[in-house]
Amino acid sequence: MHMLLKNLQTALPNILVHENMPLSSLCTLGVGGEAEFFIAPSSIEQMHIAFAHVMKARVPVYILGGGSNVLFPDGLIKGVVISTQNLNAIEWRTNITADIDAGFKLPLLMKELREHGLGGFEFAAGIPGTLGGAIAGNAGTGGHGVCELVDEIVTVESDGNFKLWKSNEITYSYRKCSLADEKRIILSARMTFRKDAPKDAEVLESYLLRRGSQPHGLRNAGCTFKNPDGNSAGKLLDEAGCKGLRAGDAIVSDVHANFILNMGHASSTDILELMKLCAQRVYDSTGIKLEPEIKILGPCSCV
Repeated sequence: MHMLLKNLQTALPNILVHENMPLSSLCTLGVGGEAEFFIAPSSIEQMHIAFAHVMKARVPVYILGGGSNVLFPDGLIKGVVISTQNLNAIEWRTNITADIDAGFKLPLLMKELREHGLGGFEFAAGIPGTLGGAIAGNAGTGGHGVCELVDEIVTVESDGNFKLWKSNEITYSYRKCSLADEKRIILSARMTFRKDAPKDAEVLESYLLRRGSQPHGLRNAGCTFKNPDGNSAGKLLDEAGCKGLRAGDAIVSDVHANFILNMGHASSTDILELMKLCAQRVYDSTGIKLEPEIKILGPCSCV
């Protein structure tokens, strides 16, 4: 690993490579340990160089976007955490099509679209995080996902080469995208929107109202579990009596049972313990196994 550190510092002399980097401030839950190495390249070219070196070194690598739906385990996470937070450019190719970096924040993209009088992205209202993370998890609601607006995606593959993926080469479904793989990194996407329609304001308001029913004001990572086919994870958790369950300083919201809140000093272990307890309650009462929607970065015992 120290040879990797030396190689990164030589290849990217203007980028600081952090050792034993605390990660809790980089995720919305505010928990987690330290990354053995952490790097946040400030351009596509730097990201390409960094990822290629890490892949060549054959060490664990974790890609971090806005940290809004991730959980870092406690303790030292061996390997390299690469953040896309500084890849935040947008370039308009036409009046409805733009090339957008993976680190571009979704709330800023919503603002950009409003300024350009564009619609089709209303379902993303209130979703935090970055475009790259949203694509990897096909974020969305109401039967719509980010990937349906994607024309093409640029990645760096495990061999260190760039690759352009056309939309017909990408498959996606509920909370899944075929390009979400730790052996590649999503750099940017070309997306096409549509001219704003009068009804878009009403659609936007309906999504904002839906988000308004979720807890606010305390640290959380959004929905904890994915919705099983034909069912609602929140409803299953509520009916299993999970609201108010607690482990340490982690608690299940009494507003929405699919949200786990950090009441101030929760640990990652607390949150994982609470996730296991909730999943077990649902399984015991229904026979349904809930799958985490929160992505756990680093080795740990998952639910």
